[in-house]
Amino acid sequence: MLPEWLPWLLQVNDSQFPSGAYAHSMGLEELVQRGVVQKPEDLERFLQHQIIPSLLAFELPFLVKAHACAAAGDYAALRLMDDELEAWKLAAELRQASRQLGSRRLALVQKLDADPALTSYAQSEAPCHHLIVCALELRHLPVTAVVCAFALQTISGYAISSMKLIRLGQERCQLIIRGCMTLIAPRLDALISTPSERLGWFNPLLEIASMRHARANERLFIS
Repeated sequence: MLPEWLPWLLQVNDSQFPSGAYAHSMGLEELVQRGVVQKPEDLERFLQHQIIPSLLAFELPFLVKAHACAAAGDYAALRLMDDELEAWKLAAELRQASRQLGSRRLALVQKLDADPALTSYAQSEAPCHHLIVCALELRHLPVTAVVCAFALQTISGYAISSMKLIRLGQERCQLIIRGCMTLIAPRLDALISTPSERLGWFNPLLEIASMRHARANERLFIS
């Protein structure tokens, strides 16, 4: 039988969902300008060696913890995780992009389905980072579905942005996304049991690229 939550997840995780993600490259544009990513093979290498390790070591386990707080109705703990995520994002543009995506997503989700918990959190003056908002809005879904959806959204965001920056067709773009998800999927179960003290990832390449991007003379993306 079709799970009742599946249509909702498909809608909010669709690339056409107007959260504003299309306006952000999350540092990729600067890496293209610097020659780090110039062709599809570079993009694959970048995703496999920079983004996937970050997802596995930090974002996805952090999302599991945030989802547990939201599912338990512990919004005070969720707010603390929101503040912690604010501190983790050193580059101002990455920090602001995460907050903008989260706030816009939260506002639209409230219009699609009125939820007192979402309304209360939106009014709490929390940073509303995108990861935290995803955990909150999808708190009634199985955690594996939430983690998989977030991973796909992250990988596809970089891949789709790259189509505007390098010579990359739609078919190759989808093959790259599939290859990345094939690397992530077998490790999803292990992420659920990751201890809090093991969470963390430092990626100076993206941080520096984002900081330089803020001073670029020409930009296609906000971040």
